[in-house]
Amino acid sequence: MTELDLVIKGRVLIGNEMQTICIGIEDGKITVLGKDLDGDKFLDYSKYLIMPGGIDIHTHMRDPGFTDKEDFHTGTMAAAFGGTTTIMDMPNTRPMVTNVSQLKDKLDIIGKKANVDYGLYASLTPDSDIKVLKELAVGFKLFMAETTSAVPISEEDIRNKLADPELEGQVVSVHAESPERFRDIEVTSLDTHDDSRPASAEIIAVENITQMKTSAIMHFAHLTDLMSFEKAFGYSNEITPHHMFLSTSSDLGARGRVNPPLRNIREQASLFTAFVKAQVGIIASDHAPHTMDEKKMPFGEAPSGLPGVETRLPMMLALVQSEQVSLRLVQATCCHNPARLFSLSKGQIDVGFDADLSIFDMTKNTKIKGERLHSKCGWTPFEDYNAIFPDHVFLRGRKIISDGKLIESGTGRNIV
Repeated sequence: MTELDLVIKGRVLIGNEMQTICIGIEDGKITVLGKDLDGDKFLDYSKYLIMPGGIDIHTHMRDPGFTDKEDFHTGTMAAAFGGTTTIMDMPNTRPMVTNVSQLKDKLDIIGKKANVDYGLYASLTPDSDIKVLKELAVGFKLFMAETTSAVPISEEDIRNKLADPELEGQVVSVHAESPERFRDIEVTSLDTHDDSRPASAEIIAVENITQMKTSAIMHFAHLTDLMSFEKAFGYSNEITPHHMFLSTSSDLGARGRVNPPLRNIREQASLFTAFVKAQVGIIASDHAPHTMDEKKMPFGEAPSGLPGVETRLPMMLALVQSEQVSLRLVQATCCHNPARLFSLSKGQIDVGFDADLSIFDMTKNTKIKGERLHSKCGWTPFEDYNAIFPDHVFLRGRKIISDGKLIESGTGRNIV
């Protein structure tokens, strides 16, 4: 065998067994796994856990149009520092991405800023030219209800659009809330925000979608209620760390305002239990930052959304260290399953896959501090939660994080 470009040695989960192996890398791909390999460069991380780079299929990097909150450079840098090497960005920027011209413009704007690999969603609207958009978009986002900078479409339009044969095999990520179930009440707190957009609105929206005919791959984003999972049985689904860890009882005020809302502590605990029992397909951050000044506005005026791309995977690993969940479950929900949904050669440490690797010292359990994170917004709803951040991160075999520092930027590529 010819000498490899790079060999990385460390502890890798193979099946259900932790093994110390060497990962041989050439041209950004994993080409061989073995006990003893030689390479032009050899990096020994024998005491470290090596995971596939995380894949976050639900982010709002706010670029273009809202770069006071976040831009593609800072948002993807935050992803990298959290061990996530691929992100997918939602279309509710300014302008909202509904046609191919807007999608191309956004790709031009963000291309040189990306620190990790990325794909862009297009919004599914009555006028969307799916045949053209699907050549450039990683998938489509369907907004069934109003949320930050997004305009929903009617149920009739949804039904007609999902029936389009051009959607065959395309991922459609659904923000499932039925506005008909919303309550016109004054929103002044996390409790009243929950009351105004109740779980029943989500449940009926999921049920409505599952009754529509489509050849698309339907994926339900940020589900918050166990009944929604029952209605969506057999479909792809995701939950977020904020719905799993936070509730209306959290002392967050408007910082915890998000759509769909945080639920009560009983529902939040049930969601966490569903995750532990492997009833959840994907963990996605729904990273949607706003400035602290915006979040300091009166609750009813503050925008919905909160940051989370940097803390998603580190918080999951803290659960592994405390033996609340298995590493296998974390890798499945944060790496394997997102890659499988989009048919990516990522999310797995195996021959033929991209050499996207995040390397963790599992003894380094730290407290999350907003001031140490890298999102432009500068705050987190998970202040003082436990997390294990990566010491080193590789993107297609190139080290981009070393000893907790960004050493190479702008190396991200479009995955489409």
